[in-house]
Amino acid sequence: MKRSGRGSGGHTTIIKRSSKKGHHAAHTGAWKVAFADFTLAMMALFMVLWIVNSVSQEEREEIVAVLNGHTIFDGNPFSPISSLDGSSKGTKPVPMPIKVSAHMADVKTNAINPRQQRPLVPNPRATLNTALYNSKLEMEDLARVILKITESLEAGSNLKIEIVPQGLRILVQDDKSREMFQRGSAQLSPFFNELLLELAPVFDEIENPMIITGHTDAVRYKSKDNYNNWNLSGDRALEARRVLEKGGLSESKVIQVNAMSAQMLLDPDEPEGAQNRRIEIMVLTKSAADTLYQFFGNHGEKVVKPAAERVEGVASAMNTK
Repeated sequence: MKRSGRGSGGHTTIIKRSSKKGHHAAHTGAWKVAFADFTLAMMALFMVLWIVNSVSQEEREEIVAVLNGHTIFDGNPFSPISSLDGSSKGTKPVPMPIKVSAHMADVKTNAINPRQQRPLVPNPRATLNTALYNSKLEMEDLARVILKITESLEAGSNLKIEIVPQGLRILVQDDKSREMFQRGSAQLSPFFNELLLELAPVFDEIENPMIITGHTDAVRYKSKDNYNNWNLSGDRALEARRVLEKGGLSESKVIQVNAMSAQMLLDPDEPEGAQNRRIEIMVLTKSAADTLYQFFGNHGEKVVKPAAERVEGVASAMNTK
């Protein structure tokens, strides 16, 4: 308070001091954008949870199979996901990093005895577990064991391995210096006979079932009794199975033998090339084997019981009540 004037009759001036409050910054709409994003994310999450809850276990497995690759019964059954080095190479097989010595490449197939030519090596099966191999890492372990045997036989150019969604795909095929079969014949050459004999105990050690498939090139088989590439590829697959069983493979391990003729050429640009003449050995995962049983068998987790059996089961259950 401040008094003005000298006398008592002067007027009084009152000064009131007040602090000025600052104005808040103007509100923006940025929070609305963030809230909209959050709402959209939550809606997507709830939709996914609803779909997962409404889909059966069998349908989920089919969706996973479609996302990861093809089944063993569609038009392109062996589309690889990766080779052992982790790089994808498309639909063509990826050769494993094994070198073939120069002097072995020049030796004729019928002039060698593989048991006498190769050096003695430790048994590669010592590191193999007797189990059902399913995961990619387990298949890689199995592939390494097979590659050790291949190295001991110096057969790197004749055997290629791929990890595919259905298991482990092993291609045994011709090269420029070795032919697995004589032209038009289902008789294995000594070198490939020895290779399969060495691989047989490895396949018998594991619990995975197998499929053996024979392939020919596109050269037409000339025969008066209608014997053609279908017969030839089937006979070659059966011969491979016979040699594997001779080497110690249990008969029950092979659940299917296929003849493909020249329907699945590895090198379509060279249909008569040696790469197309091959035997494919497919070591199946449990899921792939169950799919096969579902199509052709009556056991396995995915097999649907016949309608008559289900009706009888329901009727018997009602009668017991």
